Amino acid sequence: MSNISIRKIPSVQRYANALFQLSKEAKVVDSVSNDLKNLKDIINNDEKFLSLVKNPSVSKSGKSGVFNAIAKKMELSKLTTNFIGVIIRKNRINYLLDIINSFDNLIASLRGEKSAMVTSATKLTDAEVKDIKIKLKEKFDADFIINLKIDPKLIGGLKIQVGSQMIDSSIKNQLQLLKEKMKEVA
Repeated sequence: MSNISIRKIPSVQRYANALFQLSKEAKVVDSVSNDLKNLKDIINNDEKFLSLVKNPSVSKSGKSGVFNAIAKKMELSKLTTNFIGVIIRKNRINYLLDIINSFDNLIASLRGEKSAMVTSATKLTDAEVKDIKIKLKEKFDADFIINLKIDPKLIGGLKIQVGSQMIDSSIKNQLQLLKEKMKEVA
């Protein structure tokens, strides 16, 4: 199994494993996976939603109310809705994206795929993600699940992590390498 680097919070993997096992037992893995993909899209594309999730001054009941409304509107499965309720009650909602990424790794493993964490300075288009998948398939001879992360500090380019391997073509990294070479010359 090829895991991307998930924040080193033990509960992230435990929650992902629990959701994965429950969804397998209930035979709703695809449904839960689709629910989480849709939630991930919201988290990655809606800054107001993300700030609500991370805001400690918003009560658990406030967060629950928002998530219940979203679950109803998105027609999320009962298992996904209940799971979100649990992580809100346990004050783990801040780690929802990490839990989703960890769940994606489990799904990838189940399907014989690998996972890659792709970090970019700006949001990638669907065509760019497709190109990355093709290049990774050529390099690693495997299908990939791509987890996207945006980090404006990269300035441009990409960082791609597959298991313990890191491909860093970011401008930030190139500037750092240039700085080190200039120090050697001086």
